[in-house]
Amino acid sequence: MPPRLPDFIGIGIAHAGSTWLHWALKERVGLPLPKKETHFFDWHYERGLDWYAASFAHCRADQPMGEICNYFPSPEACERIALHIPGCKIICSLRDPVDRAYSAYKFALYNGLTRDSFEGALESAPAVTAGNLYARHLADWYAKFGKERVLVVFFEELRVNPQAYLNKVCDFLGIAQIDVASLKLPARAFNSHSLMPRNPSIARKARRAINWLRDRDYGSAVDLLERAGVWKLCFAGKFPPIDPQLEARLRRQYLPQVEALEKMTGYDLSSWKPSSSLDVRNQGLSLEARHNLKTIQPPA
Repeated sequence: MPPRLPDFIGIGIAHAGSTWLHWALKERVGLPLPKKETHFFDWHYERGLDWYAASFAHCRADQPMGEICNYFPSPEACERIALHIPGCKIICSLRDPVDRAYSAYKFALYNGLTRDSFEGALESAPAVTAGNLYARHLADWYAKFGKERVLVVFFEELRVNPQAYLNKVCDFLGIAQIDVASLKLPARAFNSHSLMPRNPSIARKARRAINWLRDRDYGSAVDLLERAGVWKLCFAGKFPPIDPQLEARLRRQYLPQVEALEKMTGYDLSSWKPSSSLDVRNQGLSLEARHNLKTIQPPA
């Protein structure tokens, strides 16, 4: 018998809620072990299908099986998945490209992949903007799998209404809807970085410690250590908002892709465009505050 391969793959993009989705689905579908992301179709393809299938050997036969792995910007992954699993369902998670780039920058800074400012990293660290040409990449997935087998969801939907977001995914996968209020999600389910690292290695360890304490309901210990000044030794305060002029330039740069994405998906993405975000930028709000203000409109 040929090895059983995934029924669905959540292809990302990175920094758009894929970690949250993995943890939300964890008890209802089969997911790979020992790692959350196999990266078989882009990084480890030479290891062969048997190696890939072994990551799912523990999965139950009566549940859909899949993985959440950021294949979205990889044309090779798109080709390979279509070759080996042509009937696979694809979940594509997207996010305001400017906010996503800033989130990717913070991740790169934490992990020592750049020492530059955000503006400098846009040129020196390709991972910060990799995949942000959404319409171009989504067209590849539509062409290979058909629009009916590609579900496009948005990070902004997740932030505003996680229950509706998850219902949409569950319906697409053909599983019973999951009550978000019943989920016990780990602190790292939202893989965000709000505090600037003084030293990448120390900051990573501090974030792991904070997550470990919060997962065990020791939030009071996190607060106590903050009052004692421990976290100030690890972090240099909160990340500032993106410079308004730089943000305006980036929004103009991505505007053709955003407008093309609107036509492809039917969503109104006005909040990603330059004119719609001027009032927000001029207030100098944090990225977290902008999340709470930003909405997108689904197809009528």
